[in-house]
Parts: sequence; C-alpha cells; structure tokens
Amino acid sequence: MLIARLGIALAKLLAGTVLAILIFLAGTYFEVRGALPPYAGQFAVKGLKAPVEIVRDRNAIPHIIAGSIEDAAYGLGFVHAQDRFWQMELMRRVGQGRLSEIVPPMLVGNGVVNSDRTMRGLGVYRHASDSVGALSPATRSILEAYAAGVNAWLADPEQQFGLELTLVKLLSGGRYRPDPWRPADSLVWTKLMALTLDGNWRAELLRLELMRKVGEDGVKFLIEAPGESRDATLTLVNQALNGTDLKRLYRDTDNDATRKREASNEWVLSGAHSVSGKPLLANDPHLGLNFPGIWYLAHLIGPGFDIRGASAPGVPAIVLGHNASIGWGFTTTNLDSQDLFLERVDPTDPNRYLTPDGARPFNTYDETIDVAWGDPVQMRVRETRHGVVIDDFVHHDDKLLPSGHVLALQATALDSGDTTMEGLIRLGMAQNWQEFLAAGRKVVSPMQNIVYADTAGNIGLTAPARVPMRRKGDGSMPQPGWTGEYDWAGFVPFDELPRLYDPASGIIVNANARLVPDDYRYFISRDWAAPYRQRRANALLREVERHPVYGMIAIQADNLSPDAAESLPVLLKAAPRNARATKVYEMMGRWNRFMLASRPEPLIYSAWMMELQRGLLEDEVGADLYSDMRGSNVPLILRILKDRPEWCDDRTTKATESCDDIIAAALERALDGIAREQGSQIETWQWGRAHLAAYRHPLFDGIPLLRDIASVRFPSDGGANTLNRAEPSFRGRAPFEAVHGVTFRGVYDFSDLDNSRFATPLGQSGNLLSPYAHSYVEQWQSLNYLEIPSTRARALRGAVGTINLSPPAH
Repeated sequence: MLIARLGIALAKLLAGTVLAILIFLAGTYFEVRGALPPYAGQFAVKGLKAPVEIVRDRNAIPHIIAGSIEDAAYGLGFVHAQDRFWQMELMRRVGQGRLSEIVPPMLVGNGVVNSDRTMRGLGVYRHASDSVGALSPATRSILEAYAAGVNAWLADPEQQFGLELTLVKLLSGGRYRPDPWRPADSLVWTKLMALTLDGNWRAELLRLELMRKVGEDGVKFLIEAPGESRDATLTLVNQALNGTDLKRLYRDTDNDATRKREASNEWVLSGAHSVSGKPLLANDPHLGLNFPGIWYLAHLIGPGFDIRGASAPGVPAIVLGHNASIGWGFTTTNLDSQDLFLERVDPTDPNRYLTPDGARPFNTYDETIDVAWGDPVQMRVRETRHGVVIDDFVHHDDKLLPSGHVLALQATALDSGDTTMEGLIRLGMAQNWQEFLAAGRKVVSPMQNIVYADTAGNIGLTAPARVPMRRKGDGSMPQPGWTGEYDWAGFVPFDELPRLYDPASGIIVNANARLVPDDYRYFISRDWAAPYRQRRANALLREVERHPVYGMIAIQADNLSPDAAESLPVLLKAAPRNARATKVYEMMGRWNRFMLASRPEPLIYSAWMMELQRGLLEDEVGADLYSDMRGSNVPLILRILKDRPEWCDDRTTKATESCDDIIAAALERALDGIAREQGSQIETWQWGRAHLAAYRHPLFDGIPLLRDIASVRFPSDGGANTLNRAEPSFRGRAPFEAVHGVTFRGVYDFSDLDNSRFATPLGQSGNLLSPYAHSYVEQWQSLNYLEIPSTRARALRGAVGTINLSPPAH
C-alpha cells in the first residue's frame, strides 16, 4: 500500500512538473516566435564605410553587396548574428572555457565543467587573443568589421537570440546578456578546428594505456607502426608513467572540441575529363552532425570580389567555395602536430622542471571557472617549454602521475602567432595559382589537403601547415622531455610540403587516405584514413571519359561500401552453423554491397563487423579500455584475422576458440541484437530504421520533451566507408545512428560558375521556430542541390527579403 501511494504521489509530481514545463515552453515559444529576425528593412548601423545591401534569395541565402571587402564582412557578421548567434555564442564559450557560466550542469551533465577545464587549461582563448596581433593590418580590419556587424545586431537591448539563449536568460533571472563580439572570438573557430582535425594527443594516451595491455609489439601492430625501432623510448616512458591513471586523463579531456574525427572527399578534374572542357571540382567535408549545421551559405559581392559558398558562423570568410576565377575544397590530412612530452620535475624544487640546459621555472596561470548554480572552480595551470601541463586541468582528488613527472602538450593548434584565419580570408580573394599558394603560406593549423581549379583550366593541390620536424621519433607516443632528443627542430619548409599542379593524369583525388608516397622525406602522419573512399572515387572517375556536373553529384552520393569486398569473403569462408546463419549467408553472398536504407544486408554487415571487432579486442585489452575503441575498423579486423589469429581465442573462456568460432559467435550476437529491435523476420529488417542521420541539438537532444523538436533525424543511406559517408557512433543504445558524415557538398563548374551547385542538409537558420531551419532537408535527401545566383537581379527573383544597412546620418 505504501509503495502504491508513493507511486501515485510520484506520478502527480511528475505530471505537475511536466505541466509546468509545458506552460513554460509555450510561453517561451510565443516570445521567441514573435521575435524571429527580420529579413527586410532599413538599419542605420555604426561602423560601416558605405551602405550595404543584403538580398536573401528564395533559399534564404544572403547576397551581400558592398563597396569594400570590409563592409562585406560587416554584412556577413550581421546575417550570421541574425540566423546563428546562439551557435556562435556556444562556439566562443567552448573556446573560452566559459560554458559553465550559462549552461547549468543539471541540463547537460558535468561534462560541461570538464570541457571548460580542458579549454582553460589548453589556453585556447589566450592563444587566439595573442594571434590577433600576428595578423596583417588588412586582415585585422576585416575581423574588426565582421565583429562590428555582429555587434550591430546585438546592440538592441530587447534583442532575442533564439530559444536557447532565451532559456539561458530566463534561467539567469534576466541577467544574461551576450558580450560584444571580438576578433579573437572568430579565431577560436580555427583553433577548435585544429584541435580536433589535427588532434592526436589523446590518442597517445590511449596508445600508452594499450601498451600495458598488449605490450609494445601489440601497440605497434594496432597502429601499423613503420619499420623504425623505438623500443628504448617506449620502455623509458612506460617506466616513468607506471601507475598513471591514463584512462582518466583520456576521458576527462574528452569533449567535442578535443575528439578526433576525420573524413572528407574531394576531387578535381582537368578539362580533358569534363564534358565542358573546363575543370570540375567537387568537395564534401565530413564532420559531426549537429543542429544547426556547421555551414552557412553566402555570397559576397563588391569591387574586386565575387565569392560564393559555405561560410562558418563566427568566421568573416567563405571557407569553402569559389570566386570569379578560382575554386577550392578541403579534406583533412590527419597531420600529427600534437606531441606529449613527459617532463621531469626538479627534485630540489617542485616549481621547476628539468631541461637539457638545467632546471627552469614553470610558467603558471590561475583560472577561475564560474559555474551556474554551482561553486566556482579554481585552477592553477603550469606550462613548460613544450607547452601546457595537461594533468593540471583534469579534475581529480588524487595525483594522476607518479611523483616527479608531468605531461606537457606541444601543439601547433596552440600557437600564439597563428595566421590561419588570414590564409582563409586570402583564399577567397586569390585570383590564380600563385596567389592561392601565397594564401596557403599563412596556414598554421589544421593541415588541409586543398584542391584547386581555375577558369583558365588549371588544377592543383597543396597541403599547407606548420609540419613539425622532430629530432627523433615520430611523436606517436609520449616522449621524454628533459633530454631534448625528441624536441621539434623546426617546421617543414613551405615549398617542400606536398603539392601538385596540372598533373598529366588530369585527376586529383583525396579522401583522407595516404597523401604522400613512402619515400616522402618528411613524416606527416601514421593516422591516414582507410583507403576505401579514395579508391572508390578514383575508380568511378576513371570509368567515364568525360563527366558532367551531375556526374559529380552522383559520385558524391555513391553508397557502395568497398570494404565489404575484402571482408565478406573472410566472413563467409566457414560453413554456417545453424539455419538462421545459413539464410544470412545466402543473403550476404548475393548482396551488391550498397548501403541502402531500405535493405537488411547493410544492417547485418555493420552489426557483424562491430561484434567481430569486439570479440577480437575486448578480451585482449579489457572491457573498460575497449569502450574507448569501439567501432568497425575493417583493415584492423582483417589484419588480426590474418596475422594475429591467436587473438581469436577468447581469454574469458576455458575453451580455445578459432577465428571461425569468433566470426560465428559475432554473427549470432549481431543477429540477436537486430532481432530485439526489429523482430525475427530478417527480410523486413532495414538499415534505415537503425541508421538515422542524427543532427543532434547540443543542449536539448537529451531532454525528452525537446529532443524531437530540437534535433533532426531521418533514415540515411551510406556508412562509414562509403563516399556518401554517414558513420555510426557504435555506442550506446542506438549504435548505428549516424553522428559523423557529410555536412556540405559543392560542385564547381569552371566553364560556367553559375552552373555550380551547393547543398547543406538542414537550412540557413539556427532558430528552431524559423521556416528556414529545416528547409533544405527534402532537397538534401533527393540530391536536389542549390544554385547561388551570381547577380543581384537573379537573387531578387523570389527573394524572401532585402535588408539595407547604412551608416548613421550625421
């Protein structure tokens, strides 16, 4: 009876809470819905040199018509703030380590405090602020104009900034007001991109922990180390770090800004391979899927510039696209530009550490993190000659490292003289190959493979960045810092970085796989992506003698999974062990390897490979450590089956399992898991029911009442190794939900740039209640790319509104 009464009381309490929340949300809805930004009107604003006209075409893409590039940047800042300010606010606060001030842990968990600790510890915003001074006066003027445009929109004290910041304001009792935008805020974007795209320092922690489980030879096997021997170094570091809680270091620094993800596609064809006789360039960057999307389509027009493509809110440039003469696209190189150094503390003075030249004092920084509805967090961060001491900003009550040692991070992403933003801005203004290369000289981090084409018919590729040259080793594991043997000796000269110009083949392709041959004299990375997408694109481009624009779109949307051609013969080699397995073998033997949402085979294949990897590795490294390695690494799985068959034996059982046994057991686990979700009728299973493209709202996806409103999910073709990339998370209750994939597609036709095509998956607005928040979804799914009109007259046809900005009358 008591339990029943408690249940009734709890139900009433929950019902009352839900009702209160619904009333609150309804009030918020009408407040925010009534304050959507105007897309038409006259605005007198401070900071402009001359009037600016902003025409939003029928797809809500702004065409910013200005008399100077500075005024165009002002207009871009204005429209970014109108449509995406809450996204910009979260981005800069992530970099500043100030999310906890506005996002209470009760809403998103304690991870937000750990994120702030990591960002403050790394000094991301401090380095961004210092980098402003390294930029040319012309670039600083553009950044200042952009900031003025953002601030012109923020200036109204009654301004609304979307549901997210409205809730923040209400939860703060009306005290929240966004800070003015500063040039350093824009530089945060390139810093965060560099941390994740060139990010391998946390992988070094994971490798060191793996070494404790599988030994030095096992780690070398797992990471496909080259032939050089580093045994002495590994032994030295492992002994010094004995007892270190590497898992905690790894996990407490895990957040969206530090989590490594890599994938993108790009190719460029000379006129010899196009229908028009002029180059075609295609690019689709792959990043985390979120609402709103990372990209925002825009067009900047004025004397000496006509730039169309994808901008990033917070950045005063078209990051991906073309101007009237050239076009460009990016893929990530996966450069290893982040090294951990084990520093030895001076045994006579804990405020100093040892160097080859004797003891030096740590540089120290005191940080205070203010926490909404919580106590402030105090931090003292030390810094060595290599960089920040990472164990200083991991939350812990006990000591993570053995007495006498600390781990310091050296990373080009944390360079205080970073001119990467200048490179991005100058790319859009470049008119030829030489100006394109000059822009690349300014790039510090992240390293990108940048393809090029121009209206004169030339094509090329360059991969600019500061590439470390190490005195010894390759930086794949933490190295001793006190000896100087493993220090960086400088950077690869720009003219010796990878580069191609008008190759005889007339085709350049990159999809994150190996960029340089084995005999390239400098070390770039051991973390190349699997070659499947790169091979597939190369094959498709060579199947047809001359390609049209639509042919590029079709290749971008290709759903064949090339890895299955290698793995299926191995999986199906042994005889099936029951009737259900026999049926599945027959289906998989007939499968055409296309990852279609409507079919069962992609689901079976993905689940089978996921369970096979778990079966091969979990008992070797332990369940706890394997949780950080989950996935479906096809090349690794096949190498284990071929070269390490002893790993097929399950250490947790008395029996000795063969590789056929582990493959059969993985299939049974996979089929059982699918059946629990989709029933026992295999023919009715569908990849798309499990494989939803999940554009998650960063604040509301975990809140049941808001999840379906705030996030966007739809069934998706593709997989981890298809050109139409939609990589599953392989984690949690929805392991096949796609969380990383294509975020933008561009195809540029250099015979007629007006025939270029652009696509993003969601819409222009980040306001949940805007009609332009999800307006591109159907077009994205049907491969109906957009055109960005070249002229004002064409943009005005069906335009949703025109804004005129002008300096105040004197």
